[in-house]
Amino acid sequence: MDKLTSDQGPFPGVQQYIKASEGQWRLSDESRIRIVDNARSEGNRVLNDTILIVLSEYAGSLTPSDQLLSVVYGAGESSASGDIIIELNDSGDNEDNGAGVTGGGIGSPERYVIDIGESVHITAPGERAVMYAMRTLLQLLVTDGFLPYGRITDYPVMPERSLHIDIGRKFYTEDWILEQIRAMSRLRLNTLQLHFSENEGFRLMSESHPEVMSDQYVTKQEMKAIIHAAQRYHVDIIPSLDSPGHLGQALRTHPEWLLKDSEGNAAPGALDITNPAARRFVLDLIDEYAGLFAGSRYFHIGGDEFINFAEFDKYPQLAEYARKVLNIESGTGVDTYIDYLNGVAEHLESAGWTVRAWNDGLYRADQTQRVAPKSSIQITYWTKWHPMMAPVEDIMAKGHQVINFNDGYLYYVLGENAGYTYPTGEKIRDSWHPGLFPIQTGAPKQEYSGAYPLEIIGCTFSIWSDKPEAQSEAEVAEGIRGPLRAMAELAWLGKQDAAEQMAE
Repeated sequence: MDKLTSDQGPFPGVQQYIKASEGQWRLSDESRIRIVDNARSEGNRVLNDTILIVLSEYAGSLTPSDQLLSVVYGAGESSASGDIIIELNDSGDNEDNGAGVTGGGIGSPERYVIDIGESVHITAPGERAVMYAMRTLLQLLVTDGFLPYGRITDYPVMPERSLHIDIGRKFYTEDWILEQIRAMSRLRLNTLQLHFSENEGFRLMSESHPEVMSDQYVTKQEMKAIIHAAQRYHVDIIPSLDSPGHLGQALRTHPEWLLKDSEGNAAPGALDITNPAARRFVLDLIDEYAGLFAGSRYFHIGGDEFINFAEFDKYPQLAEYARKVLNIESGTGVDTYIDYLNGVAEHLESAGWTVRAWNDGLYRADQTQRVAPKSSIQITYWTKWHPMMAPVEDIMAKGHQVINFNDGYLYYVLGENAGYTYPTGEKIRDSWHPGLFPIQTGAPKQEYSGAYPLEIIGCTFSIWSDKPEAQSEAEVAEGIRGPLRAMAELAWLGKQDAAEQMAE
């Protein structure tokens, strides 16, 4: 049994390739792609488009005539040697191989099986899995010219494998974002988070509050094109509108909605969450973008770095709001903060969204929360730089699902701001895996090995544009290439080194 890795070819590895003792499959001049005709495939334009996308990526590499393989419906007796048969089928052969996830990937919408004999038979539950299966098949074919008879069984260890781009601080063109979507799909990354509001910039067109926008921004028409392309490449998009902090640009013309301390000094970019008009302002923006991203499932509402979370007492109006408006006896500022996040979450959940927030302000050891964060909020765990920040095990114990954003390995910060250094593929492969979460220097590891807890639902590589002029678009794309690929491989395969992957 071979577990193929990227070191054996320019593609992410597969979980298992059991090869037969003899026999090789090759394309012939008569080879066709044949789709098994069933209820799942009949009239399925998405499936047809998916197949054509992958074939176009390998145009000129597969057949002497440089013509794309033709796609026909119907398999069985009409199938010929060298054909590729594609079947959408939920059942498949789902034996448990005990590798990293429950049931060896059983039930994963991205699990696929490739049976290789005189013809190749791809079985997959959906179009995204078909895309991954075809890329694996064709890349092996291009690399070696043939495939040994046998069976490839493949699935991801992490359900969500994501790229986050801070498009708030730096303007990225539509074409650049589209190229990242194509590159993500080839790496089997399935989620793109677009973070468009920051203290230093707000770069997504707003019609409800045009005053929030920076001089350069992505138009709604451009964003619709990005969303459409992401759908074609089976990449889910998550809008990220951070509040109640990181609103410096959005509040540039609304200083009356900034949170002020007891001496009248405004907290940079912090919303006065005791002000109903300020809260309504954020909900206006959220409603507008919920409409724009209507096909998405997740909305990231931020919640990080609102103020110094050890200094709620500097803003006595927050505690007063907790006691007088929320009617919480002995309420404090943290209760008002959590109530705000819960309110935004409820607003979105009532429209069918799943809500996400950052971890650094939640369940801190130096705060007594009398208002509990909604357990339905998924937590993007990015840091534990402060000893009072809650460990990931505490957050999971409260019922939250968690996405690993480990800033020590997976943060690409332009200009290497705030003490960060550009990550490398070597560092990620050598020392990180999806169960390794961030820690404070010198503290014990936050690490899960073996089969990861079901509460860990994904991991994300992040581009943060702190110093936007530090790198051009081209330099960013080149700089993330190696580390993004390393994360993608580990997110798919889990914690396995090259020696283990090649074990018989």
